[in-house]
Amino acid sequence: MPKRIKNSRWSGYDPRYIYSLVVRRYFVEMKTKTEIAEELEISRFKAARLIDEAIEQEYVKFLFPKQQMLDEEVAHNICEKYGLQKAVVLSVSESWNSQEELNEKLGGITASYLGNYLTGGMKVGIAWGRVLSSTVSQLTSLPALDIVQLSGVHPGIEFSQGPIDLIHRLAAISQGKAHPMYVPMWVDDENLAEKLASDPAVVDTQQYYSCLDVVITGIGAWKTGSSSLCDIFPEEWQTPLFRDDIAADVCITLVNSKGEILDSPISRLGFGISSEQLRSAKTVIGVAGGEQKYEGIVASLKSGLLDVLITDFDTAVKLVNS
Repeated sequence: MPKRIKNSRWSGYDPRYIYSLVVRRYFVEMKTKTEIAEELEISRFKAARLIDEAIEQEYVKFLFPKQQMLDEEVAHNICEKYGLQKAVVLSVSESWNSQEELNEKLGGITASYLGNYLTGGMKVGIAWGRVLSSTVSQLTSLPALDIVQLSGVHPGIEFSQGPIDLIHRLAAISQGKAHPMYVPMWVDDENLAEKLASDPAVVDTQQYYSCLDVVITGIGAWKTGSSSLCDIFPEEWQTPLFRDDIAADVCITLVNSKGEILDSPISRLGFGISSEQLRSAKTVIGVAGGEQKYEGIVASLKSGLLDVLITDFDTAVKLVNS
């Protein structure tokens, strides 16, 4: 609640009344901020701040009565254009000021979708990343599931967003079983890679890769630097990938701008679900939105790896009209 207005005939009024007054003057009577400031005997900047505070405090709400129809229409058009099973679109009525805030909102609609979509006994693989961490943090209940880790771990990935932490949190929510894999995302030696691949714990987890009901993954965008995988890849691995026009990563599968799968050393030195195993999953859900992610989303859609896309309205409109 703001401080009471000083040096004004409204200085003794309850701030809640001031909120109601300014939003009515601004949104109903269509007065300018300057006119409101003159009436309240305050500065124009103070008037603008009061309007912003009134919106934040929900003294006014914006309704878009035809928006749900538009959301559903653009989602349908994405499915038609890219051959998806389903698209879920964060409504244009939602707003955000940063990628972090957008990730939080995308996590919310993803959590809602998963709560309705997942059924008991499913084998569910989850990747890593900020938007998936936000998704898991907003889930409240799930049926019992087998939760499968889709890649090894890397110290460059923040712990709260890493694959091991996410599968254990998801398994705790569902009261199902977690299938972790305590190995690096990759190693530098092929002999060591082969040895680790035969470890019983790794074998136990990777046996699920070819029979997953659902995969939940973020989408990394390499050209805009919005990829946690790009951030941690060795430079000598990155250079040939950029020559091959890399645009996106889906789990540890790398894709160029045409949607073609690219090879890299992680294919033989890494631990994670392969592109062939991704394609064998019954449903692959990709979650990403925002301008920085756009090129990565397009490349992922062209690859045919995704069955479901969860994104924001602005990105969805751009995808339909590109």
